[in-house]
Amino acid sequence: MIGVLTAWGSSYSISKVAMYYMSPFVLTMYRFAIGGLVLALVGRGLIINRKYVINALLNGALFVVFLNIAIQYSTNPALVSVLVYTQPIFVLILSIVLYHEKPRALQVIGIALAFTGLLIAVGVYSFDIGDAIALLGAFTWAVGTHYFRRNLVNEDLIKLNASMSIISALIASPVLIINPYMSLSVNAVVWGVLVALVAQVAGFLFWFLGVRDLGPITASSISILVPASAYIFALLILGKVPTMTEIIGSAIALIGVLVSQLRA
Repeated sequence: MIGVLTAWGSSYSISKVAMYYMSPFVLTMYRFAIGGLVLALVGRGLIINRKYVINALLNGALFVVFLNIAIQYSTNPALVSVLVYTQPIFVLILSIVLYHEKPRALQVIGIALAFTGLLIAVGVYSFDIGDAIALLGAFTWAVGTHYFRRNLVNEDLIKLNASMSIISALIASPVLIINPYMSLSVNAVVWGVLVALVAQVAGFLFWFLGVRDLGPITASSISILVPASAYIFALLILGKVPTMTEIIGSAIALIGVLVSQLRA
């Protein structure tokens, strides 16, 4: 899980640097195409069917396109990570709305804390298009999580993600029409490949190992620390010093997410 925190925590700042040389849509193709090929070699093959395509649309193509656009518009990509990691809150809300699950007291408290923290971190008056798209990405990820749990939870996870990456590359390819810009330089290629290897390959492989050895509940609880790691890497890579309101608001939001996952 230290590997997960390092890979996914650093991926936000690495992606921000990569987008100095290319559009978020080109970076999406780098992440899926190269990451998918490497994961396909590790998983020894691909699977393509209707369920895998829907999973790729929700958990891959749409989510990463929204994520990259949010990072591009954000002044501090670490804040994007906080917004994205409200995904468990949206999973909970969808469970209540779609399946009429009765929320527990801790879940209600967690939801209230999470959104209070977001209001503090982002600020009512500084909320911008990047923040909105990050929350849209979190919601899309939540919908994809429900689909995954209902249809694909027993699949080979490495082969599933290899297939998701390749299919997502095909689904997302039309967005290149919006902005196909990429600098013709070695830096562009290096940073694009680095994002694919760190975010799509290393992050998922470490995640699978963590889930296997610790179980999904413990691994998911630890993964909530990814935004904290993202702040550290934003400081190291980009020199972005978080404001006090970002720190306090993010801490409250993440505590809310954690509380919502506790069993009473």
